[in-house]
Amino acid sequence: QWSCHRQDADGTLAELPPFLDTRGDDPRRAFAESLVAAIGDGGTIIVYNASFERSVLLQLADAFPDLAPALYGMAARLFGLLPFAREHYYHPAMMGSWSIKRVLPTIAPDLDYANLADVQSGDMVEPVYFEMIDANTPPARRQALADALLTYCARDTLAMVRVAQYLGAPVVSIGPADAGERAG
Repeated sequence: QWSCHRQDADGTLAELPPFLDTRGDDPRRAFAESLVAAIGDGGTIIVYNASFERSVLLQLADAFPDLAPALYGMAARLFGLLPFAREHYYHPAMMGSWSIKRVLPTIAPDLDYANLADVQSGDMVEPVYFEMIDANTPPARRQALADALLTYCARDTLAMVRVAQYLGAPVVSIGPADAGERAG
């Protein structure tokens, strides 16, 4: 799963169509193709934990050599918001943690994760995903879980946009839903 908010040079912010595999098959190829198509080959890509996101892109490049040039290019354009936040921001309510879940409420309290259904943190993503792809999950519940995963992931990337704007960092963000405490 991935989500992307893009801010153009004129300041226009748009949420690109996200990717979420709901079949339960190996989603890596479709994930990589859709990510490459959406992100393109220019601009800074903001993520929360660049080393984690870079490792995912490099693993995908190894798995799909035909997509490797684009994926390597994306990996080279990553900007890690976590070290930037550590260097340039602190609020006592963060209680010593620079996770996006601790930083965000001090900058954009309107983006609270507590009001999300089914998925409110990164550690909730995997069990929700496995329930969603389970053949015994009723279709209505399956759709509700997919919607919850998409909403959570979009909240993560919008959170990165808002934190980046507040701190004056560059402005394109991507991130997997399971990023939670690990990445954006």
